[in-house]
Amino acid sequence: MKKETLKEKLQKKFKSDEGFTLLEILVVLVIMGFLIAMVAPRLAGISGSAVDTVCDSNQSRMVTMMSAWFEQTNRFPSKMTNLVEQVDGVVGTDATFQIPSVSDDDPENGPETLASEFMSRNHFRIHYLDEDEAAELRNMGIVKLLNLNAYDAYNDAGDDFKEDYTDLINNNVALAATVTKAPTMDEVTVPTDGAGFAVAMVGMGYDDTAWDTHDDEQDWGEPDWFGRIVLGFGPENTLVTSGLVANAAHCPGGIQNSDNVTYNDYNLVLPRLEATAARFDTNDDGVIDGTDASTLGFAAATDLAALAAVAYDEYPGDGYVIGDNDNDLKVRTFDIASAQERWQYATQCPEGHMFPADDEEFWGIDINGDGNIN
Repeated sequence: MKKETLKEKLQKKFKSDEGFTLLEILVVLVIMGFLIAMVAPRLAGISGSAVDTVCDSNQSRMVTMMSAWFEQTNRFPSKMTNLVEQVDGVVGTDATFQIPSVSDDDPENGPETLASEFMSRNHFRIHYLDEDEAAELRNMGIVKLLNLNAYDAYNDAGDDFKEDYTDLINNNVALAATVTKAPTMDEVTVPTDGAGFAVAMVGMGYDDTAWDTHDDEQDWGEPDWFGRIVLGFGPENTLVTSGLVANAAHCPGGIQNSDNVTYNDYNLVLPRLEATAARFDTNDDGVIDGTDASTLGFAAATDLAALAAVAYDEYPGDGYVIGDNDNDLKVRTFDIASAQERWQYATQCPEGHMFPADDEEFWGIDINGDGNIN
């Protein structure tokens, strides 16, 4: 008698009314689960790697476009996104601003404005311009900006942040009861005297009464960004309207995270302004010393012209001694007290990653000047 082939057995099985036994189904499910367990991590890695590659490529193009724009105009694009919300008042007189809401990484709570990693790498502070800073920005071509104004983290009364954000943002702003919560991009003109106008500055800022500097020494982005203004490449900026960029620059990683954040544009880190560096000399003696460092929010022992920092993939632990450098980490010093040339701008994605990418993931910065990272 001829032996049945596997094909004939399967055909016979499908033609019969018996169907598969429970044991046969379980065996198939176990095999499928085993295959998925082997393949899924590899696919996830490919997806993440592809997003990073696209992000790097996008930022590379943004740098190329910025270079082309400079070649043509010797100016920065206008009508970029000002990463702040105007709470009340009038620009040019008494406007009050705040940093937008930061994601709590909980999609069930609805999206917020900025990615949590974007905030942690930059530690934004509100910075009110003085007359010289405003004049320098205008001279650089930055005359008009669009305030982000994404009011998406207020309580129902519109007079305070939702409870989740009290530890994420240090705005200390009493919101006006009449504030409009609709997400609008309001175009504003940088006042010639800087009055009543604020921007988002990395790590530090003048909050209209005193300097405010973030004192966390862990998990920073690029230390050289301290004291620099960050603006977004939104759809209205002149790189887009001039035709150099076909559309607004959106980050694929940010788009994938749209359940948590609403702001997904690439960003421009301006060079540190000459006028900002001049404000660091708080007693106008021509020297930025320990007295100035204390006024700015650093420890008096911190040398702002040689700010010590160490790069790491994983935090080496509290009290890590930079001088000993037991883990052979990359150690550098940064001059954050000096102005920079116009070409010393940088770009970063809406999650705070710079281009060109650094070999290391995070930086620890010796803000209190004790030689350790705490």
